[in-house]
Amino acid sequence: MPTVIRHLVALLGGVLFAAGACAQAFPGKPVKIVVNFAVGGPADLMARVFAEHLTARVGQPVIVEALPGANGNLGAQAVSRASADGHTLLLTAENVLTVSPLIYSRMGFDPHTDLEPVSLVGAFEQVLVVPPGKGMRTVADLVARAKAENLAYASAGIGSPGHLAFLSFAQRAGITASHIPYKGGVPAVTDLIGAQVDAGFVVIGGVRQHLQAGKLVALAVSGKERSPELPRVPTLSETGYPNFSIAYGYLLMLPKGATAPVKRYWQEQMREVLQIPDVVERLKALDTRVINGDAVAARSWVKDAGARWRAALGDGAMKLD
Repeated sequence: MPTVIRHLVALLGGVLFAAGACAQAFPGKPVKIVVNFAVGGPADLMARVFAEHLTARVGQPVIVEALPGANGNLGAQAVSRASADGHTLLLTAENVLTVSPLIYSRMGFDPHTDLEPVSLVGAFEQVLVVPPGKGMRTVADLVARAKAENLAYASAGIGSPGHLAFLSFAQRAGITASHIPYKGGVPAVTDLIGAQVDAGFVVIGGVRQHLQAGKLVALAVSGKERSPELPRVPTLSETGYPNFSIAYGYLLMLPKGATAPVKRYWQEQMREVLQIPDVVERLKALDTRVINGDAVAARSWVKDAGARWRAALGDGAMKLD
C-alpha cells in the first residue's frame, strides 16, 4: 500500500475513533433533572424514580433539583437559560407551556422557543370531591345546588389543574361558582374536609385516605375512563357530560439548542426507562399513567391542551401581572 494511502487510512481511522470516543463520552459529567414544583410533590418523586434508573444506565450520576415558584415558571426559566449540552433537563407539568402564557404578562422566557420537548412522560387526572355534610352525592346534586345558591370551590392556585378543571366543568354545566385559590393542594384539601369550601377537583392521591375515611365524597373523575383507584366513581362523561375529559401531561424537556444526537439520546433513554415495570408501577402510585410519547407526541399534547385552556380562560382574560 502506498505511503500516502496508508497515511490517509490512518488519519481516517483516527477521526472515526475520536468521533466514537466523543459519542461514547456523553454524558460526560453528572446530569441534573430540574423539577419546577415543590420537593415531595408528584413531579419531584417522579423525577427521583427516573434519576434512579437513568443513573444505572448512563454512566453518570443523575441528580434532581427542585426549583418551585410562580406555577413552575421559575424552574422552567432556569433550564431555559442553562447550557444546551444535554446535561440539564426539565421535568414539568404541561401548564408552563399551556396555561402560563395565558395568565402571565411577563414570564421572563418563552417556553415554546426556549425549551424543546424530549418526551411526553405521562398524564394524570383528578377527582371532583365535596364535604359529606354538604348533602351532595352526585354531580347532578352539585349542579342543582350551584344553580340555587352561590358555591365556592377550592384549588391549589390560579391556573392550577384544579382551577382549570372546575372552570371548564362549570362552563359545560352552565353554572357559576366562586373560586377560592390556596397556596397549594394541602391547604385546599384541609378546608374541603373542614367544609370551608363546597367542592374541588384534586389529585386522587391527595385525598384517597380522606375518601376511605368518609371525610370527603367523590362525585366523578375527570378522565376518559374510571380510575383503577376509584372504580365505583363515574367519569364526568358518564354523569351527563359526554366526551368531557381532562388530563394533564408531564413532559421532559431540554434547553433550546440541544443537538439532534443529544435529543435522540435522551428520548431513547426515556423510552426504555418508561417500559420498566418498576417505573410503571411507581408512577401509578403517584397517580400518573405512563404515556411514553416522543417529542412529536409531546408537541401534539401541548397544542391540544393549549387550545382547550385558551377556550376556557380566553386570551388575556386572567392575567396575574
